[in-house]
Amino acid sequence: MQTLDNGPAPQRPAALTSVAVLGGGLAGMAAAWRLVNAGYRVTLVERRPYLGGRAYSFVDRETGQEVDNGQHVFLGCCDAYRGFLDEIGTLDLTSRQQRLRVDVRAPDGKRGILSALPLPAPFHLLPSLLRYPHISFTERLRTMPALVLVWLERNRERPALRKQSFHRWLRSHWQSERAIAAFWDLLIVPALNDDAEHVSASAGFMLFQEALLRDRNGGNIGFARAGLSAIMGDAVRERLTAAGANVLLDRTADAIVAEDGRISGIRFTDGETLPVDACVSALPPDGLLRLLPEELRDHAAFAPAATHTWSPIVNLHVWYDRQIADFDFLAFVDSPVQWVFNRTAIAGLEGSGQYITVSLSGAWEFWPMSKETLRETFATELARLFPAAKDAEITRFVIVKEQRATFRSLPDAPDNRLPSATPVPNLFLAGDWTDTGWPATMESAVRSGNIAAEAVRRSESLA
Repeated sequence: MQTLDNGPAPQRPAALTSVAVLGGGLAGMAAAWRLVNAGYRVTLVERRPYLGGRAYSFVDRETGQEVDNGQHVFLGCCDAYRGFLDEIGTLDLTSRQQRLRVDVRAPDGKRGILSALPLPAPFHLLPSLLRYPHISFTERLRTMPALVLVWLERNRERPALRKQSFHRWLRSHWQSERAIAAFWDLLIVPALNDDAEHVSASAGFMLFQEALLRDRNGGNIGFARAGLSAIMGDAVRERLTAAGANVLLDRTADAIVAEDGRISGIRFTDGETLPVDACVSALPPDGLLRLLPEELRDHAAFAPAATHTWSPIVNLHVWYDRQIADFDFLAFVDSPVQWVFNRTAIAGLEGSGQYITVSLSGAWEFWPMSKETLRETFATELARLFPAAKDAEITRFVIVKEQRATFRSLPDAPDNRLPSATPVPNLFLAGDWTDTGWPATMESAVRSGNIAAEAVRRSESLA
């Protein structure tokens, strides 16, 4: 087994050597990676035939192209996620802005650019915000004191922010409905998979502080040039296996077995039991509760996990027979289309056609729609937004829906985000829904895995 610096991995003392990690999403992969490089004997268990969880890709049967289940982006402030990709050797398969620049358009052709200048944060945004055309000049001026208050806040977890919606806070600080829809929600909706009316002020503060206000590079946008499975699931499986971990795919855990107040094993649906010294559950809340021994499910330390609610994401993958516009990605206001990504340009695809993805967050309105209705609705809207699309033929239209894409960052929602350590001394939790201080993002997932791995190590030192 090799460590990150290619030296021999330290061997753990006999008291605690084997760790099962349940769930092969980003959280589970990060936890397994940290643990195997700390010298633990790791078994990563995933019920699907691939790793990646809610971030994976597949080959479209008609075009033969690799398609991500959804357009996942990361920001400059996502240190843990970028560090993880760097360690597994796939960071070079992503593209990252050197400076924030977002082209924001409206159906009437009006175009604004939100961009950063080489000025100290938060002043790097000021020039582009003063010129932002999708809200009035008065509304632009009123965003300034609100942004300053968000920037100056040092305790975003205080009850006054946790218990009210970000929309309520914004309205009480001079923000119009138009400003909320065309400026604040431009970041809130894709990042938190919800809108300002529903997320807590605490979550809104966190997002704007980390992404825009504390570091001028915090909002720089990054995305994968290759398929998500290539840069995460497949790569992690290869690296974990090479490091000596056991990766079990297509295996479904049936129960976490406890004896004498400790976890002793993982029982699978085929009846086999895997003995373990410790367990990291990187499962969704309902998956964790389903596997826990009955006497633990209603325990005060675990029961809040059952109170999460979820937001859907709908992703539309559209192939045209010709190029309809030249861009990498665009944001839109006053349209059901939110963000559009030019996969032909991003992935360097060849051919005369163009492949784009439309990402719809907080997609309750679109989730129940049929494929036919979605295609009719958005083909018409894309032709309105991109005039060249009126004469283009759609050759392929693929829809990917994630009904439970992310947990909702509602007021008081942090109360159901559990810590990694649990009352069971050798059971630990990971997952973007656990208490990482970040919303449901790839960054939160990786941080949770790192936290869980450190909790395993710390628990052994205290034993």
